[in-house]
Formats: sequence, structure tokens, C-alpha cells
Amino acid sequence: MKKILLSVLMLSVVFSCSKSEDKQKKMIEEVMAVHDEVMPKMDEIMTLKGQLDSISKVSSDSSKAKELYVALDSADVKMMEWMEKYNPDQVKGKSEEEVVKYYEGEKNKIVKVKELTNASIEEAKAFLKK
Repeated sequence: MKKILLSVLMLSVVFSCSKSEDKQKKMIEEVMAVHDEVMPKMDEIMTLKGQLDSISKVSSDSSKAKELYVALDSADVKMMEWMEKYNPDQVKGKSEEEVVKYYEGEKNKIVKVKELTNASIEEAKAFLKK
């Protein structure tokens, strides 16, 4: 009887650890999916910044071009800052609650970077089509 009870207890511990690891893996994948969606847009930001920089030197719309340049630059900087600070190793040995809180926070941060990136690109493209 003790052997059966011990086996069941060990299986439930292994299963709960496995379930927790699966949840953490899923959260990491969600965060990285947003990152992987935004990262390729950094090249587009650089291209648009170059175009806006050129326009700002010769156009009567130079103040708007500069404003859009700053917005694009801000999106680029925010992405670099997020990547620099993102460190999944810092949750090692933490409770499941702390791990969930960390990844939810990181997902919120990268989603904000995504929104800023998309908005600044859209505004710059609209301006450049004029």
C-alpha cells in the first residue's frame, strides 16, 4: 500500500513539474513570437528614417519629417532596450507565480514595442506617400 501511495505521489509531483514547465515554455514562445514579428521591421524603420532624414533637409514639411523620424527612432530604441533587458534566466528557481508575472510583464512590454513600431511605420509611410 505504501509503495502504491508513494508511486502515486511521485507521479503527481513529476506531472505538476512537467505541467509548470509546459506553461513556462508556452509563455516564452508567446513572448518570442511577438519579438519575432517586430524584429524584421527594424530594417524598415532604418529605411524610413533615412528617407525622412533626407526630406527634413529640403522640404517645407521638415518639422513633420523630423517628428516622424523621432517616433521611428523611439520604436527602434525601445526594441533594443527590451532585448537588452529580457533575461529568461532570472526566473530560475523562482515560484510559478513569479515566473508567470515575469513573462506576462515581458509580453506586455514587447506588445507595446510592437504597437509603437507599427504606428510609427504607418505614419511615416503615409507621410512619405504625400
